[in-house]
Amino acid sequence: MLPLVLVSGLLDGINPCAFAVLLFFIAFLYTLQRTRADVLRMGAIYISAIYLAYFLIGLGIMKALVFVGKPHFMAKLGAWLIILLGLVNIINHFQPMLLPVKLRIPGFTHATLRRWAYRGTAPSAAVLGFLVGLCTFPCSGGIYVAILALLSAKTTYAQGLAYLMLYNLMFVLPLILILAVASNQRVTARLKELEERHARSMRLFSGVAMLAIGIAILVWFV
Repeated sequence: MLPLVLVSGLLDGINPCAFAVLLFFIAFLYTLQRTRADVLRMGAIYISAIYLAYFLIGLGIMKALVFVGKPHFMAKLGAWLIILLGLVNIINHFQPMLLPVKLRIPGFTHATLRRWAYRGTAPSAAVLGFLVGLCTFPCSGGIYVAILALLSAKTTYAQGLAYLMLYNLMFVLPLILILAVASNQRVTARLKELEERHARSMRLFSGVAMLAIGIAILVWFV
């Protein structure tokens, strides 16, 4: 269970939605002539807020699964959901116009996210991170739901809570690494360029990862 939780959380965290917002926010702070220490502090607040939002989402889903009951059935359903969403990502990579469903931050939230980013303060970084944590759930929440259903079926509540904390730590680990690497405006601009260039490939990778995790859960865990 532990390797599955750690790997799934990391794969879930390789998320172009959250990457793009973080890099945009860092780049904006550098245009305001903020020091590196200030950028790191604001970035840490942003990432902590994402962790909190995603953790609360997971906690709510776990409690709902316990209330509904039938955890093994829900784990199987979650695994099939991952497979379905993985196929959506793969199809959207090769045939972008074929499906109306896109796993990304909803378009109507973009203006709100930019407005909070432009404030460039510690409280606004917290609000921005919390909103991004909520809005990125549609991007790759299928993995999260399946793992939560599996935890409900295979662990006690206390164990499930510990695994949930570890999952979310792995989820934000890529963001922590990006923040650590984005040490100056030039590096940030380069990272932003790479993210924009490879966003579609990252979604393809995410789709393949979803398929693999869904199949692994069905074969070995339920």
